[in-house]
Amino acid sequence: MSTLEEVCEDVRKRIGTVTRDDLGPVSARDFQRFAVAAGEPPGATAPPLFLSSVLGWGAGPTGDALSPDGTGDETAGLPLDGLRLMGAGQDLDFHAPVRDGTRVVRETSVEDVTLKQGGSGPFLVITMLRMFADESGTPLVTCRDNLIARPEAPR
Repeated sequence: MSTLEEVCEDVRKRIGTVTRDDLGPVSARDFQRFAVAAGEPPGATAPPLFLSSVLGWGAGPTGDALSPDGTGDETAGLPLDGLRLMGAGQDLDFHAPVRDGTRVVRETSVEDVTLKQGGSGPFLVITMLRMFADESGTPLVTCRDNLIARPEAPR
């Protein structure tokens, strides 16, 4: 079995395991800055893509805490060391507006993983499910992220 096949099997065992993170309250200042940066007028509610785009409200990891491809902790601790990650699209469902002070909880899990063969070799397609809700459990945004994981190119 190749290393990529082993990683696929290990990720497959984690399907359905949920990681829950209390992201804390959303600040109107932060989502209004996000809106301006995205070319949208700032408003009283967060722009639709705010929750799925921002991984946390803090400063974020330092450069040395990122993997060589620039990813951080968005893979919920999956065993992807030595693999290069690339985004492969999102499916989003918007359920309720996000307002200043809304305390956000994110639940992350692996929904699926598939080993595929491409023109340049094998790769994994990993579907991550991220569900954002307020502290009472009211759904805000459901996000399915598709990631491609492939071995580093030989140098």
